[in-house]
Amino acid sequence: MAARRRPKRSLGQNFLVDPNLQRKIAGAVRAGEDEPVLEIGPGRGALTGHLVDRRVRLTVVELDDELAAELASRYEADAHVTVVHGDVLSLDLASLGSEWGRTTIVGNIPYNITTPIIFRLLRLPYPRDIVLTVQAEVAGRILAGPGTRTYGALSVGVGLHARPSRICRVPRSAFRPVPRVDSVAMRITPRSPPRLTRTAAARVRVLTRAAFSWRRKQLGTILARHPDLRCPRGRIEDVLAGLGLAPALRPERLSPEDFMALAAALLEDQPAP
Repeated sequence: MAARRRPKRSLGQNFLVDPNLQRKIAGAVRAGEDEPVLEIGPGRGALTGHLVDRRVRLTVVELDDELAAELASRYEADAHVTVVHGDVLSLDLASLGSEWGRTTIVGNIPYNITTPIIFRLLRLPYPRDIVLTVQAEVAGRILAGPGTRTYGALSVGVGLHARPSRICRVPRSAFRPVPRVDSVAMRITPRSPPRLTRTAAARVRVLTRAAFSWRRKQLGTILARHPDLRCPRGRIEDVLAGLGLAPALRPERLSPEDFMALAAALLEDQPAP
């Protein structure tokens, strides 16, 4: 039985067992009957059952061989449920349904691949909405504002593509096995219309990663010397002056909009990453 199988550490499995939190997180999914929902890593189906009861058009993506087979068997007679056995990071998610732009994503995702999954979901074209349970420290970084200690490339990257907000705290005691850290359920709503094209988003990503890898250096130094940027010094001075940004600023003082403007002005002549 699924309830007796041992979670696989290699897949980062921690199953949500608190029924009240299961209902609260599933309830945060703003999808009605026959609307498309994609669940990442359903595991033993803690959220799946609540979503099935609402008669959404549900696709679940599960990497674990045994759990995928159990879910496929459980819902084989339900036309509203499709079980996909595969890796969310390698699948073409938009091709799993015909209405990706109307699809809501939900999942309790493994801590070790949280960031890659988030940025995978924030590629164009965007889904409609995203509800994820993530490590509390990661949620703090996503929600951090400029000038704070935890503000960084993740804050900027998510903020440019979406509006993140906190749903609720999910204590470590809500999982089995019990992880070492608490979690947070959060909503990440992609911006409509998008602020960035795919090429522009890639250039902002290069800039923010470079800047925060040298976060203790001044902005002018980073732009002129970082090997991933190679910006002409004279152009840097003109662009910073035009944007009202001092060369002595540290990266954590720049807003997501500042990074977007800088990338557009300084990296537009460079090949797309």
